Amino acid sequence: MKRFFSTILCFAGVILFSGCISLNPTAISRHGSLDGYRYFYVIPTAERNSVSGGTYGNQNGVYGTTSSNSVSPSELIAGYVMNRGYVRVPELKEQTAKRTMIISYGDGNSREKLDEFAIEVTIQILDAETNELVCMCRADAKADTEAKAIRYATEKCLNEIFATQR
Repeated sequence: MKRFFSTILCFAGVILFSGCISLNPTAISRHGSLDGYRYFYVIPTAERNSVSGGTYGNQNGVYGTTSSNSVSPSELIAGYVMNRGYVRVPELKEQTAKRTMIISYGDGNSREKLDEFAIEVTIQILDAETNELVCMCRADAKADTEAKAIRYATEKCLNEIFATQR
């Protein structure tokens, strides 16, 4: 009987701990400084939408709720960088290329377990004049929806990139 309870307890522990998503540490690679830049251009991204919901019931009936979240990574990045004092340009121009950085966003390696969603985000900053890589950051985040996970991972990257700037 004691062995039976030990087996059940062990099995419950495996199920409980296997439901957690582990995150990789944020990684940054700097190949130059952002000090000489005044302008930035963000490569546009599509808006990402997430919906979550649930139902519950009692003696009076069954009830349900849903929640919708959306995020546009390029607009999130633009708002963050503008708040740091840089000027957003709607297009790349040869006259300002020397002082302009190009910011691109990518995501991948998404994972989902139980009620958690995790995603890996990569942000690259290129020099607009030479197209050389200035900085690259990769971060993981998790949340209850994909849109929130994207927002959190993007903010982690941006905080790391601009930690010592301005």
